[in-house]
Amino acid sequence: MEREIGVSALDKVLVRNILEHALEYPWKYQDIGLLALRLDEHREYGLHIWAPDRCVGTPPIHDHPFDFVSRIIVGQLTNARYVPDPSGAKFLRERYSPSNEESRATDYVQLSSEVQTFREGDEYAQLADELHDSRQLPGTVTIIRRAFREVAELTVCRLDENASWVSGASRTPTSAEVTDITKQALTWF
Repeated sequence: MEREIGVSALDKVLVRNILEHALEYPWKYQDIGLLALRLDEHREYGLHIWAPDRCVGTPPIHDHPFDFVSRIIVGQLTNARYVPDPSGAKFLRERYSPSNEESRATDYVQLSSEVQTFREGDEYAQLADELHDSRQLPGTVTIIRRAFREVAELTVCRLDENASWVSGASRTPTSAEVTDITKQALTWF
């Protein structure tokens, strides 16, 4: 008898194996509450574990230097896409070169958003220049596939202009951070 194994079932098995041996992998951490693992040497595929309780401040509205497709392996993610709208909320907009986020040009923009929620097995796509933010349930795990683009500038928008800047730069997490965040993700399995 022939049986088909669903891709999402295989993804869950492989991801769970990585999480159960998390300290054996070279993770990176970003202050938006993201523990990330490159799954290939070209940075095309990545594993993301979301820890929104560890986010420094409010998750920023931002764009990327890549288009991407993201699949929810476990958990839930709500993605809001923002577009210019004269009747939308007023945001502080900061633009900067991908190679120098410290030198930023600022102005204001009015934006409105469309919100979608994604659960286990769902996928969503985002173009590099689309502004968005996302909120996740703690321990949500996603796999991302990126297609890098040449971009002259990146954008971050904040409703609260007094909020501190949240860097997009990554750092090496502590073993305790890796253990705590992956432990939270394993509760979804």
